[in-house]
Amino acid sequence: MRTLFAVLLLAIPAVAQLTVITPDPSGPLNLDRPFPGGTGRYQQWYSANELAAGFGSPVRIERLEFFAGSNAQNATTIDMEVTMAHGPALGLGSTFAANFLSPPVVVWPRGNLQLTAGAAGSVVLTVPFSTRFTWDRTRPVVVDIKIFGNSRNGQPFTYDFQGTASGQGSTGRNYVQGSPSATTGTVQVGWGLRTRITARPGVVVDFGFGCAGGGNVVPRNASLNVPYPGITWNNQLTGAASQALAIFAIGLTSTTTTTSPPVALPADIGVLFGMAPLNCNLLVDLGAVLSATTVGGGPGSGIASMPLVMPPVTWYIGTSFFTQWLVLDANAPNGVLAASQGVWAIVAPVGG
Repeated sequence: MRTLFAVLLLAIPAVAQLTVITPDPSGPLNLDRPFPGGTGRYQQWYSANELAAGFGSPVRIERLEFFAGSNAQNATTIDMEVTMAHGPALGLGSTFAANFLSPPVVVWPRGNLQLTAGAAGSVVLTVPFSTRFTWDRTRPVVVDIKIFGNSRNGQPFTYDFQGTASGQGSTGRNYVQGSPSATTGTVQVGWGLRTRITARPGVVVDFGFGCAGGGNVVPRNASLNVPYPGITWNNQLTGAASQALAIFAIGLTSTTTTTSPPVALPADIGVLFGMAPLNCNLLVDLGAVLSATTVGGGPGSGIASMPLVMPPVTWYIGTSFFTQWLVLDANAPNGVLAASQGVWAIVAPVGG
């Protein structure tokens, strides 16, 4: 077991819960889709730029909230399912499935949610996620809502939500009434419900590319759990040479080294250490370097682990750690070493 106290000396604390409202027009319009429309299927697209304005790093989204418009008195129970995925850069197409550009995550399995009556601007529908969705801070997000019925025998009813019809570049919707299993809908660019999105820091996101070792296998860096104070953060190397020295690098940045003078990352490891280019990049600053020996039965079968004890204090929640494995491997195409992709891990609040 290793502790992270030395690396944490330069860490910056962050809050434990984050929110953003998007789209957030100065003069919201009344929209009556999808929830008052009876059965149907609806997608809303949220731009990466709008989300990044509120979330400074990747986050785990855990709740959506929608706001009442000017006529919001018909309280109704909605039978619905909610799925999220990363979406197209330029907005929605009419085919629902084609708008999922990452594996879709069912964040609210089919069940009843209560739409309450409320004054204009108040939260009247909350979707509390059963499974959080990890947003990578790079791509837009698509929310897919299937409405199977309601407490009014599945019929449409009068109810207004706050939204916009002029949010080009920040939102858009794809909707069809009558069937939650529909495959296509009608796209309206710039239309969407005003939404409060709540998230927690604490994610694990891959970045960059590794380089192959023996057998032309690229080692894999895996963070087996989201780190948070007081637990053991388990990191694993797979796909490496067997009985080889594996170096686990961990730093607080993936943009430059903290050497003097600093070197921009990624950087060729050979050039960085005064050798010929190895066509293999260092992706993280070497804030701390730990080692392990892989076990396994041949090229590409080596594994190693690096458990790290997280200090049981809370001030470093939200801190980013960047990790990468380097494996000494004479059978690698460059004759020296192989490397994994990078992992960006952000410390979660206590409890994950």
